[in-house]
Amino acid sequence: MASDLRLEDLPKTIHLLMVNRFILLPETTLPLVLTDERYIELTESLAATDGYLGFILSRESNGGRRFQEVGCLSRIHELERDGDALNVLFEGVIRFRVLRELSVAGKEDLPRAEVDYQEFAFDLGDRLEDLEGWNLERIKAALVQIGKKQTPGDLSYLEAMPPRQIIRLMAQTMPFASAEKQALLEAPTFRALLELLFALLAVNFLTTTPDGPQPQVN
Repeated sequence: MASDLRLEDLPKTIHLLMVNRFILLPETTLPLVLTDERYIELTESLAATDGYLGFILSRESNGGRRFQEVGCLSRIHELERDGDALNVLFEGVIRFRVLRELSVAGKEDLPRAEVDYQEFAFDLGDRLEDLEGWNLERIKAALVQIGKKQTPGDLSYLEAMPPRQIIRLMAQTMPFASAEKQALLEAPTFRALLELLFALLAVNFLTTTPDGPQPQVN
């Protein structure tokens, strides 16, 4: 998705959208309905200038930083006004590390930060990794079945996705705890993401019988 970009093309200072129920990963898209007028105006402005918005998980501040240290940069793929809301499709580009939170300018109350992308530079390209022992097509088939059990409705579109993309999508959308989601986001390699994803699936889902009640994940 982002192979046409270089690190030097990316902004060093970005606005942040703090979230607490989901993450955004490179090579995935995320549909979102914005209702906060401040973020609606910001997103429309960014879309007009081909700008970027950073997604980052919130955390209890206790007087410190209100968000995690690692997030994911997004660019706006589609947007449409719907009354007082804005339907947006965000595209994950590359992860970033927050260097420092910036002070709020004027009346604006939206977090901003200075960020660095260097340690996640391989998000922009097709990095070859040793995936011996992992059959991505079989993994894709298993994840599609899990997705169908967790999300009612037509999920046939999953079948058309390449394995790497669907693996990242499942890591992004499965209802894991906040700390687990952050760990997935920070996985240093795709293989590390695979290993952690299946460890979390085993703990949260695969230990229950198919006919039993759906597990509750806090």
